[in-house]
Amino acid sequence: MHIDHKRIGFLLYDHCDALDVSGPAAVFHFARRQLGLADDRASYPLELSYFSPHGGLITTSQDLKVQTESLDGPASSGLDTVIVVGSHSVADACDPELVAWIQDNHTSVRRMAAVCTGAFVLALAGVLNGRRAATHWEDCEQLQRRFGGIEVDPNCIFIEDDGVWTSAGACAGIDMALAMIEQDYGHELALTVAKRMVIFFKRPGGQSQFSNALRSQSVAGPLGELLKWIAAHPGADLRAEALAERAHMSLRNFYRAFEEATGNSPAEWVEATRLEVAKRLLEQSTENADQIARKAGFTSYERMRRTFARRLGASPLAYREMHPKVHEASSGDLFLNSLDTAGHA
Repeated sequence: MHIDHKRIGFLLYDHCDALDVSGPAAVFHFARRQLGLADDRASYPLELSYFSPHGGLITTSQDLKVQTESLDGPASSGLDTVIVVGSHSVADACDPELVAWIQDNHTSVRRMAAVCTGAFVLALAGVLNGRRAATHWEDCEQLQRRFGGIEVDPNCIFIEDDGVWTSAGACAGIDMALAMIEQDYGHELALTVAKRMVIFFKRPGGQSQFSNALRSQSVAGPLGELLKWIAAHPGADLRAEALAERAHMSLRNFYRAFEEATGNSPAEWVEATRLEVAKRLLEQSTENADQIARKAGFTSYERMRRTFARRLGASPLAYREMHPKVHEASSGDLFLNSLDTAGHA
């Protein structure tokens, strides 16, 4: 089978984060070894290159030294994918020479990407205008405030919008790179790489950066107790009217207080909580998906499947397959799998 040669370029700068470089690079490294089927590096169909504005040694925030090539040199032409890495400081990430190079070259690159605060570089270059984007949760508000033409989604670990990819942080950069491998070479290679790296395959891009359980810990008072109760009783009557009564609040005041405390409507929070319960059961139990839907509080498997598709971009059974847990599929799962693959919307 003929495999096109692809060149992957990482854009670095002083004080960038080493894991933002090494995590995605490791994904491509293991993929190219698998594709090359030989120890001869010349046979690898994926070529990794590391660039900085002037070339030479770059010192990461962890004091690791990385040898880079100059963006002004001939090696920076003909790149298939360009990945701007992030930093613990937005100011460090926004190197004006990186911004200028991207402005001049992004139309000649098939795929532009950023890890973490590297999204600010793409934003300054105008690449993210009119697109959805992700970045580290600590920097989402600043990215949205500075660049009003971008739809910043704080609930995604990575996003692709018409060939432009952004990810939430270092580990999310690994998920993003795995998704790129899957896009270019298929599911089986991405799964092989994930196993080789001993990581979960693969967190869908739409997965939230935080679980509701973690977010609820920052909510104090009666609403904090209510959020804990919701998590413990996903199958209960969780309509807003019932929750307002449990919180001893008028419905109008309940909506206002709930959104102020969580940033979500009650319905959005309940759906996300039920989704987390379903994900945990799919990962840890051998129950079939229909049983899991009922335990998680969904009215039917179809309702759960639609929620998974909208929020995670994967069916419940596809999500289960993404996690390396040994289990026997039940006859119910096999039946539901036939529904998933039949193209039901």
